[in-house]
Amino acid sequence: MLFSGACEQKKSDGAIYFTEDDLPPPIELFGEKYNIPEIINPRGLMIKDGFAVIFDGKSEYDDKFHVIDLKSASYLRSKGVYGLGPGEITVISQIDDVGEQNKVWTYDPEVRKFSKYDLLDTNKLAEEEFRSPETEFFITYATWANDNTLLANLVDGWTKYLHLTTSGDTLATFGNWKDMIAGKELPNGYKEEGLDANLVSTIFQGEIKSDPFRKYFVKVGIVADFIEIIDLEKRSSKVIYGPSHDIPEFEISYSIGYQMADFGRNSTNRYMDVYPGSSSFYVLFNGKTYKQLSDPDNLNRIFEFDYEGNILNQYQLNYPISGFAVDEENRAIYGVTVDREPNLVRFDY
Repeated sequence: MLFSGACEQKKSDGAIYFTEDDLPPPIELFGEKYNIPEIINPRGLMIKDGFAVIFDGKSEYDDKFHVIDLKSASYLRSKGVYGLGPGEITVISQIDDVGEQNKVWTYDPEVRKFSKYDLLDTNKLAEEEFRSPETEFFITYATWANDNTLLANLVDGWTKYLHLTTSGDTLATFGNWKDMIAGKELPNGYKEEGLDANLVSTIFQGEIKSDPFRKYFVKVGIVADFIEIIDLEKRSSKVIYGPSHDIPEFEISYSIGYQMADFGRNSTNRYMDVYPGSSSFYVLFNGKTYKQLSDPDNLNRIFEFDYEGNILNQYQLNYPISGFAVDEENRAIYGVTVDREPNLVRFDY
């Protein structure tokens, strides 16, 4: 038994499976919403050195992210200049903390650029930057590992993960996308052997982030109900499926010349974000379509697991959020809302 409820590990593939019945009773959290007018279209955030760093989903504008002093609940400044020149960025998909005081790194997937910012500096431009190294693989999500290396998620072959240096040298590759569909029932009568690697990898895309010690990395599925706990040192992983175990409904599209998964208008958002903490990790579960994200019924939940895959807690939120981070020391969960007036919200747990 790996879960505290009735969940049992499926021995045939080594994965962990859970359902709604295996979740602990929900702990209701009631958020305190901030009123910071500079926050207009928040997409995600991180907590760093007493600051909330909130990045926007807007594209052709400056002020890519905002710095909030959490102690005083005051707005400090914005950072980021739109463009393709030195120190500029086009969009932010994630922000990383590599342990430097008051410093963060952003990632721009459109131009594959990492940019470093000082949260206390009034200069909106990045103080340091480099482009994601050229490799023989196509990288989607990437995050920092130890010793200034990167762990990247791949989509153009059966290999799942690439560990590489910032100069592009490959340190290791591991994982196989085929394992994610092996022995599973596929929609519309599709067969494993009929699916290309890029299509399978698309089904299992999602955020990947590391714990503060860069020992464990956790990846979650946006359209499929799965969580993967990655041990980079051992180059191994453990997969958790749930609450649903089904492969999401999709049609194969060839609109751009090769197989792509078309999930249709009724596809639901599953795990929208993840926060790997010091001894446990938290995942944000939604389970609704994009149009229903801010509906008042069945607002999203946060599940907490330990790194062995045991579920610890289920938190029910009273605000719809799209991204979150956890202040473990002060036992506070911060999120960015997706309601009529988006802003920062704090849940004490």
